[in-house]
Amino acid sequence: MSIEPADLAPHVETTWADDFVVELRLRDVPGDVIGDLLTEVESHVVDSGTPAHEAFGDPTQYAAQIAETAARPDPDAPGELVPIAIGAAAMVVAVGGVVEWWQDGTFERTGGTVALVLGVLLAPFVIARFFAPLVRFVLTAPWWKSWLLAMAALVPMVGLAVLARPWHIGTLPAPPVAVGALVLLAVAIVLELRHPSPVDPLLAPGADRATADEAARRDARRTTLLVWATQVGWVAAAAATGILINRLAG
Repeated sequence: MSIEPADLAPHVETTWADDFVVELRLRDVPGDVIGDLLTEVESHVVDSGTPAHEAFGDPTQYAAQIAETAARPDPDAPGELVPIAIGAAAMVVAVGGVVEWWQDGTFERTGGTVALVLGVLLAPFVIARFFAPLVRFVLTAPWWKSWLLAMAALVPMVGLAVLARPWHIGTLPAPPVAVGALVLLAVAIVLELRHPSPVDPLLAPGADRATADEAARRDARRTTLLVWATQVGWVAAAAATGILINRLAG
């Protein structure tokens, strides 16, 4: 069972505590250190009767000051993103392969397909590289600005795929392409489930680290499985939509 900031600091304003924890997480401060810091803030608020925003100021600025000495020195390894990138690219190929299999049995390799697959392969690494500023922007900006940011990322990739579509590279039988992509997707899912990203739960002072880590791993596996299941559902829905459109057009 995960611990929430409100569990460790019930007398601290919820928005202050949440913003404080999010900023510390984005700056890669360990969960046990965050738990200690929240407990210290809670003790000060209770003892002094002063709200956290008056005693410690802006939560993001306070977190930034702490992170200068408390953050981990090494960033996460980009190799952890490989299964995600491969799985996402496999989904793109699988959708096209299934649709073409149903249509005429041939898979047309075009410049558009290559551009789309490369874009999907690179996307997880780009998002990871700019993860912290992206999250800050999404959490603080109006929804329409977040939407514009998403469109600014998607439109060039989709536009390039459309423009490169007339570039014909070759033709392959659709069945092995579709099956191979689905198998690759399954392998990516298994790799992600067997080797999930390292967990770092929020810990109360004196809490048992091993128990908390195991609970966090179970939550992480369930979340990973749910995400992949949702994406597989999108593959099925996209393939079914493409088949329906082709049938109606035919």
